[in-house]
Amino acid sequence: MKLILLSLVTTLVAAVSLAAVAQSATTAQTVRVTEVSYSIRLSAKPKPGVVKFVIRNAGDDGHDFWLKGGGKTWKTRVIGEAGSASLTATLKKGVKYSYWCAVGSHRSKGMSGSFVAR
Repeated sequence: MKLILLSLVTTLVAAVSLAAVAQSATTAQTVRVTEVSYSIRLSAKPKPGVVKFVIRNAGDDGHDFWLKGGGKTWKTRVIGEAGSASLTATLKKGVKYSYWCAVGSHRSKGMSGSFVAR
């Protein structure tokens, strides 16, 4: 009887652990990023935790997307006209993040911004 009860408890603990992992994997925030000549727009203010950035080039020139903060830097490849890319980052609460397009002089022409993950 004790062996059956122990087996049942072990199975229950494993099931709860798997459910917690599955829930955390599905709680990633998605932020859509639109890049056009000399501007970058985010669909929402990114929150702390796992954030998937889905970047779309709505302009005529190639663009990339860089994100830096909390001691880390992420970037995409150069995205051609009407193309898209994505990157996933784990953001820390209260940390300021900067983003920009590093193609040519795009950053100095306004393709940049920042936010604090809150």
